[in-house]
Amino acid sequence: MRIAIANSAEVDAAWPSFGDRLQQACDRTGGDLSSGELWQMCRSGNAFLVVVFDDSGLKAALIMQFQKWAKKYVMRCLAIVGEAADEWLPMAREFIAQMARDGGATSFIAEGREGWPKFFPEAKKLRIVYEVEI
Repeated sequence: MRIAIANSAEVDAAWPSFGDRLQQACDRTGGDLSSGELWQMCRSGNAFLVVVFDDSGLKAALIMQFQKWAKKYVMRCLAIVGEAADEWLPMAREFIAQMARDGGATSFIAEGREGWPKFFPEAKKLRIVYEVEI
């Protein structure tokens, strides 16, 4: 298994293999970003595309962004797409943690489904997002 940060050309090469699934996930979860907006962020350097490969090809893509919060600097996961997370997420987690530390972040922030605590049992719930249609 290999994990790396994609450069601009690699963003363009990799995106077609997961962009549609990413948009479906954004639509399904009511995300505030689209696949196209995330692609633009990765291409412009406003976010990082972290890719996970094995011998069969691309396993997962994670879109990460450094953010300045009120009292700290964090590494925020904007999106994840992939299959068989049990196989790659522990390794990706350490890669992202080191990336965050190297960039001066003191926390990892992610939003998502209720199942994520399985992978992050020590995570503290900060907030819940609600939507009310009007």
